[in-house]
Amino acid sequence: MTKKLVYVDTDVGLGTPGAEMDDGAALIFLLRHPEIEVVSAGSVFGNVPVQDADSNLDRLLTWMNGEHIPRGPGAETPLIEGTAWFASWQSEYGRTLPWSTSPAACLAANLIIDTIHTYPKQISILALGPLTNLALAIRLDPSIIALAREVIVMGGSFNVQNPTPEFNVRCDPEAAQMVFSSGWDLHILGLDITRRIHFSRRDFFSLPNGHPAVDLLRTQAPGWIDRVEKMGWEQDGCSLHDAVAAAYLVDETLFHIEQTNVEVELVDQNLRGLTRFTATSETQQIVNVITGLDIVKCRDLIWSHVKQ
Repeated sequence: MTKKLVYVDTDVGLGTPGAEMDDGAALIFLLRHPEIEVVSAGSVFGNVPVQDADSNLDRLLTWMNGEHIPRGPGAETPLIEGTAWFASWQSEYGRTLPWSTSPAACLAANLIIDTIHTYPKQISILALGPLTNLALAIRLDPSIIALAREVIVMGGSFNVQNPTPEFNVRCDPEAAQMVFSSGWDLHILGLDITRRIHFSRRDFFSLPNGHPAVDLLRTQAPGWIDRVEKMGWEQDGCSLHDAVAAAYLVDETLFHIEQTNVEVELVDQNLRGLTRFTATSETQQIVNVITGLDIVKCRDLIWSHVKQ
């Protein structure tokens, strides 16, 4: 079997009580899937500070028998955007679980460059957090644009009835605009798609005991579900947005794709990070936006590997 080679870029919060844990579920899914080989991974600020994301990433890789996978700590801040708007939310987190972090290979942007040059035309980049590391990588070495196989982004939202900025893009709108217009073979899964798949409290409670990563997912889920229910975002459970993007990486036949132009709002301070479709233009990059999915099959694909 020829495996798909993947670099994962993530602000993983699994390991930080009160933080979102969908990155962790995505990593568990990918590291267990027989058709995927995660060849390197980088951390980025976002759900948690980059130091915590790096620690959480190293812990999960180790627990999932991926301690050999090169890891790179990434950007601590956006290119120009401030982060004060998110500080009050992060202030309600518990302390990240202690972990003796192993030495990193290099910074995440450099790791992206090195990975793509090592495996030209073979690397799928799966971006699960703010896109700062990817933007820095293409500024440092634009040649990687032609050498990457594809870039899959969990980010943005294309709900035309209720347009609101999505978190990953809102964290660094300039980086998102750079990536969206870079020329990469780009695939975007917005919040309007990923939130269609729901996992209940009972689902998490029924996860089997005995594997430390799955145990952590099961124990951290109630705290996150409490928060999303308090905010009125979801009821009796939560979405695993990043795991849906990982499922697309595995089997895109479960999804409906439309090719279009996308722009990021950079000027309006009340809407910074908003993503919207624009009229198709020969001067703009065409990207693949996921606009539908087989909910049942995609959910079963994710959960069958998380709970195995």
